[in-house]
Amino acid sequence: MKGEQPAVVEALRMSAVPEGSCDTLLGFLRSYRDAVQMVVNDLWNLDEKLSRKKLHEAFYNKLRKMGFRAHHVKEVYVYAKSIVESAKSNGSKKPVLRKLSARVDKYDYRLDPDSMVLVLKLCNDHEVRLKLLAPRGRVEKYREWSNYELVVKYDGEEFWVSVYFKRVVKSVKPKTVMAIDLNFDNLTLAVFTLNGRVVKLKRLRTPLRKMLTHRI
Repeated sequence: MKGEQPAVVEALRMSAVPEGSCDTLLGFLRSYRDAVQMVVNDLWNLDEKLSRKKLHEAFYNKLRKMGFRAHHVKEVYVYAKSIVESAKSNGSKKPVLRKLSARVDKYDYRLDPDSMVLVLKLCNDHEVRLKLLAPRGRVEKYREWSNYELVVKYDGEEFWVSVYFKRVVKSVKPKTVMAIDLNFDNLTLAVFTLNGRVVKLKRLRTPLRKMLTHRI
């Protein structure tokens, strides 16, 4: 968006173990999947692409009555829209969702990096606590970053959580441009100034032609 500062986004994927029964979390994931499928079904036969405002008007009340929190609703219809647009652009059939996963907004979870405990806010005011399992060094890397959303998944055996972290970076005005040319016999690297003057040119031999010959 205009005026936004450039940022780096990275995801930290961790195994997650629910404290107590996992039935509540599984129930939420199934409801979330079914809600996304419902929106996908409704959008599939539309010729027009709905704006964020029209999506909100079409699905907000319906999804809220199903027990979803306000930010759950936004994540559901935005995700469903992306699924439909991707499938149609590829000429695919209407998607049928089977995997259990949910995108959760930052307002619907609490993450404590010290205790490695994640609290998810689910439907109908339910909450679930998960113990996150990851090397301490990996977590410490993101201590000063901001987290904005996460994805929780169940693969049939384990729960996994991917937390998305963002860090604002300063823009740097480039002084040079690098061009890379990959050939069968060499990799050519060229560095130019902004006015087109060559600063450095280097060729590195590659075995691609020999590898292709052996493959044939």
